[in-house]
Amino acid sequence: MKEKTFEEALKNLREAADNIKDNTTSIEDSLKQFEKGMDEYKYCNEILNDASQKIEIYEKEVNENAR
Repeated sequence: MKEKTFEEALKNLREAADNIKDNTTSIEDSLKQFEKGMDEYKYCNEILNDASQKIEIYEKEVNENAR
């Protein structure tokens, strides 16, 4: 199974938010969209946290090599 990209997850998150804002969406569907959005948010957050950790490691390496 192909892992989704950050961009795909962010698009899904935005779509879920837009669906919740739609006045014709039932409360049950809004709740499903909220849960879907939270899953996408967590996925995006994991990717961003991993990227942040990698940047910190690279910066530390660069700073150590500059000495």
